[in-house]
Amino acid sequence: MSESPTGLLERANGGDRRARDALFALIYEELRRRASAQLGDRPRITLSTTGLVHEAYLKLFDQPLVVNDRGHFFRLAAQVMRQVLIDRVRAAATAKRGGGFAAITLTEPGVASDEPGFELLALEQAMHELEGVDARLSDVAALHLFVGLEFREISELLSTSERSVYRDWRAARMFLRTAIDGGAS
Repeated sequence: MSESPTGLLERANGGDRRARDALFALIYEELRRRASAQLGDRPRITLSTTGLVHEAYLKLFDQPLVVNDRGHFFRLAAQVMRQVLIDRVRAAATAKRGGGFAAITLTEPGVASDEPGFELLALEQAMHELEGVDARLSDVAALHLFVGLEFREISELLSTSERSVYRDWRAARMFLRTAIDGGAS
């Protein structure tokens, strides 16, 4: 007989490693599907779907996991997946420095858009700015962009209407676009 995700979550919060592993096994395919969708939009990032999910698992469960509900878990998963992707881009950029590449200045045309991972780093900066302005908009954007949740799923997690989530997404998207475009000029 399989235990409910809520029961597993409660036991995992209590430090039960078997419950934590069972919970991860239960959501593994869901996270893998969502990670695949997210990585599909970012072809320059050299990380497999499985790699992203496994790195997210290691970061999520590196310390005692305290999660209040399903929504809280997915917000944490979004944050962790986002951080794994950003860490990967930063590591690639660091490895590239001093690796025999010619130095270029930022005044050369097209430099920013040709740089692998630039878009993700700009998005990360804009997400930090959005967090400071409106945490709810930041949550909606992270759940949609980094976990790949649909508006209906986000509305269930945040206990609000799908229409409100859509309005929040439009506002968040506008903020992010403005922050990224403003940062690029």
